[in-house]
Amino acid sequence: MQASLRRLTPVPLCAVQPCRSRAALWSSALRFLSPSIRTLFSETGVWEKDYRTETRRKVEEWWRSRIMDQWRKDALNHSVRKKFYVLSMFPYPSGRLHMGHVRVYTISDTIGHFQKMRGHQVLNPMGWDAFGLPAENAAIERGLDPEEWTKSNIESMREQLDSLGLCFNWDREITTCLPDYYKWTQYLFIKLFEAGLAYQKEVGMQKSGAVVNWDPVDQTVLADEQVDESGRSWRSGALVEQKLLTQWFIKTTNYAKVRLVHKWADISVCRRTHLSHPIMRAALNACSWSECQCICKGPARRETDTMDTFVDSAWYYFRYTDPHNRDRPFERQLVDHWLPVDVYVGGKEHAVMHLYYARFLCHFCKDQGLVTHREPFSKLLVQGLIKGQTFKLAGSGQYLKKEEIEFTGKGPVALSGGGVEVTFEKMSKSKHNGLDPQEVVQQYGVDTVRLYILYAAPPEQDILWNVKTDALAGVLRWQSRLWQLVTKLRGARQLGDVPKPSLLKKKELGEVKKIWGNKNYAVQEVTAHFTKDFLFNAALSRLMGLTNTLSSATARVLQHSVEFEEALAALVIMTAPMAPHLASELWAGLCKVTNPQSPMLLQGGDVLQQPWPNVDPEYLEAPEFVELSVLINNKPCGTVTIPLQVSKDPSRVQQLVMESPIGQKCLSERDIKKAILSPRTPLINFLVNE
Repeated sequence: MQASLRRLTPVPLCAVQPCRSRAALWSSALRFLSPSIRTLFSETGVWEKDYRTETRRKVEEWWRSRIMDQWRKDALNHSVRKKFYVLSMFPYPSGRLHMGHVRVYTISDTIGHFQKMRGHQVLNPMGWDAFGLPAENAAIERGLDPEEWTKSNIESMREQLDSLGLCFNWDREITTCLPDYYKWTQYLFIKLFEAGLAYQKEVGMQKSGAVVNWDPVDQTVLADEQVDESGRSWRSGALVEQKLLTQWFIKTTNYAKVRLVHKWADISVCRRTHLSHPIMRAALNACSWSECQCICKGPARRETDTMDTFVDSAWYYFRYTDPHNRDRPFERQLVDHWLPVDVYVGGKEHAVMHLYYARFLCHFCKDQGLVTHREPFSKLLVQGLIKGQTFKLAGSGQYLKKEEIEFTGKGPVALSGGGVEVTFEKMSKSKHNGLDPQEVVQQYGVDTVRLYILYAAPPEQDILWNVKTDALAGVLRWQSRLWQLVTKLRGARQLGDVPKPSLLKKKELGEVKKIWGNKNYAVQEVTAHFTKDFLFNAALSRLMGLTNTLSSATARVLQHSVEFEEALAALVIMTAPMAPHLASELWAGLCKVTNPQSPMLLQGGDVLQQPWPNVDPEYLEAPEFVELSVLINNKPCGTVTIPLQVSKDPSRVQQLVMESPIGQKCLSERDIKKAILSPRTPLINFLVNE
């Protein structure tokens, strides 16, 4: 009973459920025992007819931990499988996820599930870009120890990631501010120094000095690319000053021949700060700490310059392959097994400078004999921003909150008076256009948010978040339609008759053939989108098209055709990487259908353990004739069978259609403005004057 009570109240993102009184517990127990409380099929064996909000919450709560547990078990299975390394840029531990995080990790999680279903051994690791000034400044402002502040934020963000159902290889977690990581960053820097690639620059008569960009707020040196066009620091926003300081540089020009360099030459990657470890600055990234004894027994002074966080992230993809190695930064055999990264996912605002360092260091490690691969990443998937709707006072540009605006008229007007300019901009608190992932997930559910992110735009484009757009409403409707398909099949098979395909009549057999063709076309297209162009929005559109085909199937086709079963099974399997919780419940209901005909429903296991569907071989065999759909002004009016060898010839196809009965009846006396032959599907659309 205790476990059942816990399931009644879904725990929000990164929330701790408060202790409840005995009366509250008793009230929950009464609600649980009430016949009006809905049930979950995986838990009770009773199938809900509709996918309601409460059903969605139960589905996601039930499956979240089970999906992550299965991912962990599969990661321990070291059977001989082809590797697939999907890497997402690790976050700075601010303590709170934002919608940009949700987007990048949804994409990497989707790719990881897909590749595992394709039979790969998948590595999808996660860690923390935790060594830098932001954590120190935030902690000092609050009077806290930066190390404790950082650890607390990491724990909070890890819980948020788990609450989103994201399947990472947490056994490979790394944190760049811990000694077991940063000592190897120092090791690699020494390697650069020994190779003559790390040096202190001489300028004029002043030895080891250089004119540098100085941030007076963060008290740190900035590279040129960290100063914006107005001369301000990319991080603090302060006006940058020019100072003559002792400064370390890394000589990247040695690798200019491989087009690593864009507009930079030697990069100053060591920033002068007051810290070399995440402790309070006052402790000195004391004179007694910096003064020490050399290995020659003479007096020496510790180096107090610290390396930029870009150096930490220049090699973290190596460390993920061997995160617990105490003897070296990584074992070459393990790095060579996993690298190069198959798909690297990250935000476009961080990509250029980070990739510059990462590629440079990988080339250097190759020359040092530490790795085999010269290039670290095979494919880069750069994602756009999620922009929020912003309201600015016309003229002054002042950002307004929604509650400061009147929306009842033709256009928004400020309550204080004046027009309002509506735009979409990068989310931030100062612009009052941010979204808290916790609130969004609570309102719509994890799977809905995942599907919206994947459907609203291709990964590289920005998403203009607006709950009134068709994308959000569309994915909500589609989830309900998927649920209805399983409900319809279960209902048709409960009528008592054993399915008999021989009972299907000619018209129904034509319907079955169409279902079979659409299933294979969907498998072919969705697989291509997942492996080649990563157009998840196009993949979802194809799945929605297959859903439409299945939704229009007649009752006898549902009851007697194996093709409907297999198409629905393939649809649910292909949905799983994008909406794993919903697909897991759909699969459970599908596998328990009465009198299943397809072997796909008899093999057992959860949906994410199923093999990815393949195109039937006979579908790939080129037919001698194809059935061409004919549209007039975008409205279907019938089909014409034409020879395959002329199906791509617009003039020949148009001639054959005009000579057909449909052409004679519908087109012979009409003024044809244009005939458009689809390059991908057998379809021609005649645009005519009405």
